[in-house]
Formats: sequence, structure tokens, C-alpha cells
Amino acid sequence: MKKLFAFTLLFIMAISLSACDFLLIEEEMDEEIYDMNEYTRQELIDLVESLMDESYHKVEYDLESFEAVMKDMVENVQQTVVGIEVYSGLNSGTASGVIYHKEGNDYYVVTNHHVIHPDERSTPFNNVNIIYERHGMRFTIPNNRTEIIGIDATTDLAVIRFEAAENFPVAKFADSNDVALGSVAIAIGNPLGFDYFGSVTMGVISGLSRYVRGSQYEVPFLQHDAAISPGNSGGALFNINGELIGINNMKIVEDATTNIGFAIPSNTVLRIIRDLEDDGVVRRPFFGITAVEGVSACGQDYGVCVDSLSSDGTAIDANLLEGDIIVGYKLESWDDYITVYNFNDLRENILNSQVGDYVSVRYLRDGDIYESDYVELVIHPDDR
Repeated sequence: MKKLFAFTLLFIMAISLSACDFLLIEEEMDEEIYDMNEYTRQELIDLVESLMDESYHKVEYDLESFEAVMKDMVENVQQTVVGIEVYSGLNSGTASGVIYHKEGNDYYVVTNHHVIHPDERSTPFNNVNIIYERHGMRFTIPNNRTEIIGIDATTDLAVIRFEAAENFPVAKFADSNDVALGSVAIAIGNPLGFDYFGSVTMGVISGLSRYVRGSQYEVPFLQHDAAISPGNSGGALFNINGELIGINNMKIVEDATTNIGFAIPSNTVLRIIRDLEDDGVVRRPFFGITAVEGVSACGQDYGVCVDSLSSDGTAIDANLLEGDIIVGYKLESWDDYITVYNFNDLRENILNSQVGDYVSVRYLRDGDIYESDYVELVIHPDDR
């Protein structure tokens, strides 16, 4: 507003100094003549603003309003993020987790698989303490009140349950399909241990449906540039509304890179934690096509060109053929098809569905568009 006021004063001075300019202003005022001495400073500012193009003086939020929104959001969600302390014998470690569900005095926390089982050559940690903070002081919920419900190495997720008489807020999930490039991303976790408990960092979403080369995880990661470090693993990635859009799990650590972090998207998290809560294991859905990733194999502008079909998959029941171009994906419960722009889009939507869901695909064949019948997603061969 200071800049606007300064600009306004200059504008008024210009009016006083230039008769021609004043005549032009009079024309824009439908030839009404205004005596500047009859108006207060604020009335003059309002008058000038009314003559300016709306795009110059109207903004959705000023910086102060944005800061207020951020502070309120962090205050509302910060206590959904807890510390995870794992130990077995002489080995121990610290990380982060997010409370996502409550039943009575039982709370459910999602964190990373590698927090519980950091080295596949060794046995998982079997003792877990939950750490939380109130008024700058840390408290511990000990191992005898916690339980590891299940872990999944493929998606790097784990679920822990703890019992507490204390009241904790529960994180709300966003639909990660709605996350867009440039969206605000706020990370909350415990980088480098509990001395930095509940650290808040902010960035933007830098990439969607990233499959990290060389990674053992089958996850359509969200890439972001909010600063994360060891100890942020299992912590939260929130949107500007305080909704959980992902669980942080790793970053690229190279001399030539800065702030290339990754989070498991909320839709994937929801699918995995449901399975882990139900029976402690994950059952992945299987569609059953192969396609060339990242290129236009059929000369199409977008979509997935079917290269081959598995005889034991869902796609063959949908009567797809080699050379068909999949451009949409829909669960029977959805209102409409989600556009499939590339192979990663299709893979993400399949992975975020569940075994037993009925799905339909929209596809192009010989220039015409078709929609398949609804067919049931079968279990992945590796999970049978």
C-alpha cells in the first residue's frame, strides 16, 4: 500500500502540473470536474484507484494476509506430526510420522518403511517410542503403548498404532490428483533429530508422478523443493489449506543438486494404510499392459500406446488391443474419466486403485474413441 500511496501522490502531482493530462482525466470521468481541495487524502486515493485498471490495484491476498493464513495453518496441523524413535539392541534412530486416524484412545501414525527397517540385510526395529512436543517441552509415549501394524517395502510406508489419554489432532488427506505444478508445499518434520523438532519449511511442487531412476520404490512421487533432511523421513507435506498431500521419504543428495525432495502422494498413502490396517500386508492392483514410457509410440499427442497385454491382467478383459491409445481412466464410483496424458499418469491411477475395484478406460482405436466395459482389477502377480 505504501508503494500505491507513493504512486498516487505522484499521479496527483502529475495532474496538477499538466493541464492536458487533467483534461484527459476529466474525459474519463464523463466530463465531471473535480476540485481536489474538496477531498481527503483517502478519498483522492480511492478516486485514483477507481480510474486505474483493476489488474494494477486489486490482489487476492497481500503479504500480511498470506502470512496470517500460513501461521494459522501451521498452528492447526503441527501437532499431527510426531517424532518416531526406534531402537533394537544398541542400534537406534529418529524420524517423523503423521497421525491420520483415531479410535478412542488409539491413534494411527503413518511413517516410512525404511524408518522401521532401514537395512534390508538386518532385522527391523521392534521397539518404537512416539515423541511429541507441548509448549516447547518433549514427551514420550513408550514402547509398551505402541505397536507396528504393518510395513510395505514397495511403497516405503508403515503404520504404527499408539495408545494415549492425551488429545492429538488428526491430519486430513487431500486428493493428490488435484495437486498441480507450482502449488505451495509445506514440510513439517524433525530434521537431524529432535533438537529441531517440528521444523517447518516451504516450497512448491516441482514435479508430478516422478518415478526415480534407481529407486526400489514403486511410487509416483511428488517432487518438491521444500528443504528436507535425514529425520524428515515419514513427515508431512501439506498444501496451503493444511491438508496432507504426501509423506516425505527421500531427497537426491549430490553436489550438483539442491532441494530435490520427494513425497509419497496422499492417494497412494491412503491405499497402502487401508491394506496395512486390514491385514498387515499390501495387495497391489494389476492392469496388465506394457507401454513405452515417456515417448509417443503411436504418433499420438498424448495418452498411452498399448504395446502388449498380459494374459492374466485386467486389460485383456477390457478388450483392449495392441496399438490402442488409452486417454482416460475411471473407477466405477467416479463421476467422470481422469485424463491420461502419459504412462506415469496411467500407472499412478492404477496404483492408487484397489484390488477388486471396477474400472473403465477411454481409448482411441483407428481414430475413433471408445469406452471399455467396467472390469475388475486383479491382484499383482508378485502379491499372489
